[in-house]
Amino acid sequence: MHERAPGTQSTPTGPAPVSVHFVNNVLAAAASYIEVEPDTARDVLAELGAFLSHRLRPARFVPLAQELDHVAVYVRLEQARFPGRLEVELPAASGVPAIECVPGQVQAPLADALGRWLGERRGRVRMAVRARLDGSALEAQFDEPDDPASTAERVRIALQSNATGSVV
Repeated sequence: MHERAPGTQSTPTGPAPVSVHFVNNVLAAAASYIEVEPDTARDVLAELGAFLSHRLRPARFVPLAQELDHVAVYVRLEQARFPGRLEVELPAASGVPAIECVPGQVQAPLADALGRWLGERRGRVRMAVRARLDGSALEAQFDEPDDPASTAERVRIALQSNATGSVV
């Protein structure tokens, strides 16, 4: 059973919107692999299907570990779009608190920050995500591993949940 902390609603709101631009770019990346790496193209399309399935279902709560699996799918899609530019470290499912959240609650803010970092920089970008053991937040750090003068950025995603264990 997944814990719900005090202070949030028991009914999930709908998932954060999926960017049409993102979907079109992933489809273009898959198309670019068709002739030279058909297995990669197939993998990218399967990952896109999993991504959309997670995000486009009716409003519900999912375990945080499942949302982080969704983040991993998103990361693989971005790695297909930006080969060699993205390094990511995500927490293991066993290392996150047993709480629930709305699909996209973690992925959407990470996508915003990652998109900004990839858009503003030409080199590799590293994203490391850590879960606070008390279940209060996830913290992501973004940096450029090839530029020692680069300044890192931290993004904190609050995970406040209600008495039934769902995060809002």
